[in-house]
Amino acid sequence: MSLVPSGDRGPQRYFPEVESLRGVAIALVFLYHVAGFVDGTRGQRLGLVVSPLRAFVHGGQTGVSLFFVLSAFLLSLPFLAESAGNVRVNRRRYYERRALRILPLYWTAVMATSVAQAHRATDVLRGAPYLFFLNSLPAFNRTLAPLNAPWWSLATEVQFYLLLPLLPSALGSRRGRCAAAVGFLGYVAVYVAFLRGALVAESIEWRIVLAHSVFGRAPVFAAGILVAGLFHRFGDRMQRWCSQQPLVRAGGADAMFLALLVGLGCLLRQVVFHGYWEMELAAQAWHVLEGVLWGAVLLLLLVAPVRIKPLFANRPLAMIGLLSYSIYLVHVPLLYLSLKPLYFPEPGTFAGWHWADVARIAALAAACLAVSTMTYRVIERPFLVRKAQIGR
Repeated sequence: MSLVPSGDRGPQRYFPEVESLRGVAIALVFLYHVAGFVDGTRGQRLGLVVSPLRAFVHGGQTGVSLFFVLSAFLLSLPFLAESAGNVRVNRRRYYERRALRILPLYWTAVMATSVAQAHRATDVLRGAPYLFFLNSLPAFNRTLAPLNAPWWSLATEVQFYLLLPLLPSALGSRRGRCAAAVGFLGYVAVYVAFLRGALVAESIEWRIVLAHSVFGRAPVFAAGILVAGLFHRFGDRMQRWCSQQPLVRAGGADAMFLALLVGLGCLLRQVVFHGYWEMELAAQAWHVLEGVLWGAVLLLLLVAPVRIKPLFANRPLAMIGLLSYSIYLVHVPLLYLSLKPLYFPEPGTFAGWHWADVARIAALAAACLAVSTMTYRVIERPFLVRKAQIGR
């Protein structure tokens, strides 16, 4: 299987580092859901003290934020080039490519889940709102629970897709930049009001909706766009500068890279201790720092001579990254159907995993990779080939 996704074989540049980081992101999400079953945490246990390393498991929902950073980085590059006076991005083709990328497998997952959970024929219609990404609304987001757990992020991605084409209008002229500055200040004011509780939602459910929407996750997407802007404008110069600095080449880049990972681990440690949902409701601004740290990790891998880079950008991770979308949609049903009978209603303890737990998870990971490989080849790849042909 080629490491270059079929849909990316075109004029757009392929970044193996991004593909490998997708592998890291889906591994974090997978381990997060696994820990929820085996340890019985599921983001609900408060006062949990873990090491910064283990925080990447119990705080593995950060993998979704990493996905957002990577998506914003890749998709904003053509629009940033347009802002600089290069070829205009064809909006219709852009939306066609986005639709071919996410809809076929997602719609398949929605229809399969609707049928699997239906007790009578009319129950199949419960999946209809999901087809149009209305599952972000409280009225619809529980009808296919719990197998719909990862789908909220796709609705957020779609909201970002709709807004991104406005980027050249905001950056391409002086008037646009002035309007963008005013809009940015307005967003910051509303966002701060939201964080301080001055922007009162109708209920906790609506506050969670805002927190998980593009409004709440805008800082994470902005981090990816910022990295794209820096790389587009200064990437070559940053690479040359880093290669010419003896201290950077002698381990300085590795020290910075490890410091970023330690910083992420410490941040996630606090999230795990206070509880994910409590942090979303009371201290949602942690996503600002999270986005900055993940963006810096990406930028270092792209421009700096990080000697431990092969640990984070390699062929196995790139293969997992290639399958990451399939894994994302497949793993929750597999985990739920396989682990729920074993660990619920009597969840395991936080004291540690037994060897049998590790064996089960390894077997489930292998099964997840096998199923995801099949869904990639049968469902994703044909549409990715069509996506690659658009605009040629």
